[in-house]
Amino acid sequence: MAMPPYFWPILVAMVALGLGIWWIWRRQLQAQRRSMRAFYTLSEQIFAASSAGEIAEKLSASLPSILQSSSVRLYLRNRRTASLESVPTADTPEPMAVSLAGGAEGLAAGAVKCVNEKALVNIPDVRRNALVNAGWKPGVAHSAMFAPLLTQTEALGVIEVGSLRRLGYFTPEEQATLQHLAKQVAASLKLEEQQTMREQLFRSEKLAATGHLISGVASDLRAPLERIQELAASLPAADDSAQIERGLKQLNAEARRASEIVSRLVSFAQPADTGARQIDVNALVRGLMRFRGPEWKALGLRVQDHLSPEPAWVLGVEGQVEQVLLSLLVAAEQSAARSAAKTLEVASSLIAGRVVVEIQYPEEAVQPQGGEPQAGDPKLNESDLSQASLNQTNLEVCRVIVQNLGGELRMRRQSGGMCFDVDLPIAPGTDVRSATSGPAASRRVLTFMLVDNDAGVQHQLLGLLSARGHRVVPARAEETADLAHRLRFDGVMWVVRPGGAKWSDFQERLFDSISAVVLVSDGYDADLASNLGENGRYLLRRPLQEPELDRVLTAVESRAAARG
Repeated sequence: MAMPPYFWPILVAMVALGLGIWWIWRRQLQAQRRSMRAFYTLSEQIFAASSAGEIAEKLSASLPSILQSSSVRLYLRNRRTASLESVPTADTPEPMAVSLAGGAEGLAAGAVKCVNEKALVNIPDVRRNALVNAGWKPGVAHSAMFAPLLTQTEALGVIEVGSLRRLGYFTPEEQATLQHLAKQVAASLKLEEQQTMREQLFRSEKLAATGHLISGVASDLRAPLERIQELAASLPAADDSAQIERGLKQLNAEARRASEIVSRLVSFAQPADTGARQIDVNALVRGLMRFRGPEWKALGLRVQDHLSPEPAWVLGVEGQVEQVLLSLLVAAEQSAARSAAKTLEVASSLIAGRVVVEIQYPEEAVQPQGGEPQAGDPKLNESDLSQASLNQTNLEVCRVIVQNLGGELRMRRQSGGMCFDVDLPIAPGTDVRSATSGPAASRRVLTFMLVDNDAGVQHQLLGLLSARGHRVVPARAEETADLAHRLRFDGVMWVVRPGGAKWSDFQERLFDSISAVVLVSDGYDADLASNLGENGRYLLRRPLQEPELDRVLTAVESRAAARG
């Protein structure tokens, strides 16, 4: 049967139309994928930013390509002046402040409304909108959108997005994208604010602790200075050259001793070196014991050295670790000097990838307020510290330093005395039998979501993972689904607790975007292990063993590399 003459032109036109539709669909799909990649990259850059100015620059550079906009401006709320202040960037270097009380003109009026109402504001045509009433001006956006930076209690500011290329509302997907980014900016700014406050508190506490240390060191300096005076007075009366030579040597030794005391005191008052490196804790404690040795001898203390002969390498700032150990040694020394036993014991042990330094001293000098200590009471009340040499401020400084290293500072009462325990994680990849070994380099930086409400366990896991170069975002169970869709994680580390949130209630929502879940349980749970299988689910038991942790991290790295 012969085809009509118009059949082939129609067939060619239909094929061309199909190819055109397919090409347009492919272009749109590729653009959507590029936009999503840019969105995830921007989300990570926001959390990694260290200042509001850096966040504003990242938004200005990436957000226009994601939302098809022309301009981006970040405003922050100034509580003292009750105003919005723009964050200068390379694109908008001119500073601007807008009062929240009203009277703002142009696009700034939309930012004020957004903050006051704590809701998204979308303006399809700025020329005809009664709120903005910007009119027709060169360079003014045709349409604009404002998203508030919301926390649990307040609005920290607003993100303004404008478009010169189109009129009309931004799409619902673009509105949701901007709201997600605004939440991440607010969270990053809040974390930065909290970190700044913690640093200010730490500096003030360290200053107070240094003042307390000065008062203690003043008495330490008195002994060598008085001895120097006695020797200097006796030398002119000496006729024997050998006696003069011995006196000069004693003068030199006492002067070096006084100089060392002053040098250590000044080192605490100076800004500390913030660079973390490997420190042999056992060697550091031995050096401090030699430093305090003359004072212990003068006080008549009997010191027992039970430090492990093996090196114990930890990752941290040497000055901070030294400050903690010296403060605890001085507190124990002063308490032991006031006791009848006058004994001091310093020991260390390496167990399961951790080093524990124990400083034991008699109990008689530290009595609880309101009566004698009860036998068998293993805990030291922090209210008892008002009677001890280690005051509350100094204790908090020491605790913060140890926790930042992923460790724990404990105080306990034992038979006939008291004990400080400093528990620190060994540096990853360190062979305790070799003084030259160092941390093994991680092949890939992983990003984990850490789900647990116990601050102590969080600090331990944060220390172990951070020491291996990985990133960790702590979260509550109810926040996991939202975080998993807003950020890109390589794995979830979920601490299983009786009566706590069940990870199985969240696994369907989590596994849509996260391929590895590491459960941390107290002891080995056979039922839990049998239900996990091998599809990206792993089980670690506490106390954590570093070889087992490294094995699981290697498996997660492999899955992340395959997924990437």
